[in-house]
Amino acid sequence: MDVRLLSREAIEAPKWNGCVHYAANSKIYGYTWYLDNVAEDWVGLVEGDYQSVFPLVFNRKLMGIKQLYKPLLCQQLGLFSVNVCNQERIHHFIEAIPSEFKFQEIAFNDGNKSVLKLKDASIQLKDNYRLDLNQSYENIHQNYSKNVKRNIKKAWKHDFFLNSNLKPEKFVAAVKKAQEEKGVRHPDALYHAAHRIIYNCLHRGKGVIMTAEDHTKQLQSAIFFMFNGMDMVNLMNVSTAEGKDKGAMAFLLDAVIQRESNKRKFIDFEGSSVEGIARFYKGFGALNVPYYNYTLNKLPWWLKWSK
Repeated sequence: MDVRLLSREAIEAPKWNGCVHYAANSKIYGYTWYLDNVAEDWVGLVEGDYQSVFPLVFNRKLMGIKQLYKPLLCQQLGLFSVNVCNQERIHHFIEAIPSEFKFQEIAFNDGNKSVLKLKDASIQLKDNYRLDLNQSYENIHQNYSKNVKRNIKKAWKHDFFLNSNLKPEKFVAAVKKAQEEKGVRHPDALYHAAHRIIYNCLHRGKGVIMTAEDHTKQLQSAIFFMFNGMDMVNLMNVSTAEGKDKGAMAFLLDAVIQRESNKRKFIDFEGSSVEGIARFYKGFGALNVPYYNYTLNKLPWWLKWSK
């Protein structure tokens, strides 16, 4: 199998992106423009004339040693291929990772199931919930949990309405404010990356910010969806304290589900390992489609403890 390592500058973006687009396990995170906006630096492993591609995102934050890491807002990477992602192909790519990367952490996408058979690395299953919209709204609604149905009923009493004209800056600011009010502090780099990704998606027609507002046009909840093939990916969402009490997020998601039902689409909720969030997503009838966190530590013994 002809696999070669290419620098970012040497990668032919149209061919790379064509592979990601036509791969059966396509994910929006694998496109060059997406990686350029979330990664400090990255190179790529390529099979043949871009029949398969495998991004390697790295930095040198550990005493100058190159390490592969999981970039912000980039849930799943690994191997993308127009060929079958079988065990042999995946292992061949893993063996092609240069030994200079002494520490390797890669989130393999849910189409790379054969990674589970690796013996020399730590493999951890990560939860991700997806809702199949290719059925009637009545069928989907029937599978809502009692809590989701209760929140939707509560929301209808407050005359919320939908909108899609919220500016990315205001959306990201609302996300940051809500997280900090809960005591969650992310690095500013995450919010800067969110701005870049949202603008890139909107520019390419690959995303939308959906909001639920009250009669005074005050924001109650909002979601940014990225579009990739049949997937509507929930990259970020937010509810105000008032919106949470009034069931605004359940109202917003239910409205999206009503509009998109009976179409060959999925809502990809992007997680979560947080029990309360996972329970909320499962409450819409979403099923767990796990992906695989791969960790290989070949650091010198005196540095291994840091990881």
